[in-house]
Amino acid sequence: MSSNKVQFDGLHDELRSIIDRGLKYAKERYPEFQHEIYAINTRSLNISIQAGMVNAVQGGQVGIGVRSVKNKKLGFTSASGILDENVNFAVDNAVILSKTIPDFDDRWPGFIDHPGTGKDGVLEDDVLEYTAEQAVNAANGIFQEAKGYDERIISVSGNATISYGGFALGNSEGLMKSSRYTAGGGTAQISAKEGDKTKNGSDYRMGRGVPDFTGVGIQGAKEAVTLLDSEPFGRTGEMKLVFDNIAAGQTVATGLANSINGKSVVEGRTIWADKIADQVGIEGLYIYDDGQIPEDPNMQAVDGEGFPRAKTPIIENGVLKSFLFDNYYANAHGSENTGHANRGGQQSYEALPNIGSSTITLNPGNKSKEQLAEEIGEGVLVTGSLTGMGHSNLISGDFSVVSPSSFRIENGEIGKPIDSITIAGNLYKSFNQIIGIGNETDLTFMGKIPSIAYEGFTVSG
Repeated sequence: MSSNKVQFDGLHDELRSIIDRGLKYAKERYPEFQHEIYAINTRSLNISIQAGMVNAVQGGQVGIGVRSVKNKKLGFTSASGILDENVNFAVDNAVILSKTIPDFDDRWPGFIDHPGTGKDGVLEDDVLEYTAEQAVNAANGIFQEAKGYDERIISVSGNATISYGGFALGNSEGLMKSSRYTAGGGTAQISAKEGDKTKNGSDYRMGRGVPDFTGVGIQGAKEAVTLLDSEPFGRTGEMKLVFDNIAAGQTVATGLANSINGKSVVEGRTIWADKIADQVGIEGLYIYDDGQIPEDPNMQAVDGEGFPRAKTPIIENGVLKSFLFDNYYANAHGSENTGHANRGGQQSYEALPNIGSSTITLNPGNKSKEQLAEEIGEGVLVTGSLTGMGHSNLISGDFSVVSPSSFRIENGEIGKPIDSITIAGNLYKSFNQIIGIGNETDLTFMGKIPSIAYEGFTVSG
């Protein structure tokens, strides 16, 4: 058995014992305080391709985050490393910072003591032994695939991360939880040029193990070359659109990012704040945040405060069912904690808990993209990432984005590619503008969301 395997198998016990010693130190030294200790130990191999050059860098994070509270005044300190002296240093300084807080926070609920736990996702041993040499060979394979596909390919870039590790946390309420993961994923962006026209294609892989990157270069190159045949759309106005699962995932995830965030709800920064039990989408629309998809790299047993990850209903049959909460904002809102405390996206010992989704999932329909196109008759098929979605107004929901990769739909058939078009609409109204749901069940970087047909968006191109 390799040393990496031995270390990974023992990670739960290692992190828990470190936390246990730290909590004993904190209790003996500062018995009048409540304490929470978060420890993380991860390893990663980060690969990038740029201008034909492949770079592989070993990384990861090892550190401690401590929250100490007295009289509802909270101090937080982080420290790199997980030796006892790192933990004790963080405890001492969290206590010091707590004493500098001038006013108590009456909404502070205390640390959680929930006895339950979710499950870890699939753990793949191939991640533990993956080498920089293998990574470079895989990246070179993508490059060679793309360059060999067509002489019009002019550039290949991309990045991938293969990682493993885990975290644990314990508190003075008696809670002790931990979670481990393995993950691999990457994307490639490929450009093709003909005359004065340049077009881009992409492809990706993701999972709990080392992905097979075979075919990524070919798929991205094929997309880029196909788009070289694009022509002006020549139309402006409201029309029907089919978004593939990437574009749909981006639209749905952005529409939910602020509207169901418990902090935004408490602070009155979402128009859905008082709409629980109201119809906010079409009948037949079911959306969940699922933190327990075994093949999902985001799957964890517990959140960043030790609350069990689960499947949380957001919209059921078009009706708004729940917001996403961590411990603090659940208490502030008078609602149940939903286990959505994240620490800096992929979890970081340097970050305080904040509310974030796990994996947005939308129940698929029974039609392919082609069948959705056949149903709408005339319109546009929108594929790939939309430019500008991150600049949407998350309070009003208004958005205006550019689709660089779209195709005409004429007489129910997907036709020629078209030049970039602008699409405008409202994220919150869009849930009531759905006229068809695709049958894809693929997991993407935006969630597990199928293609969606919409009406009522304005297109210009």
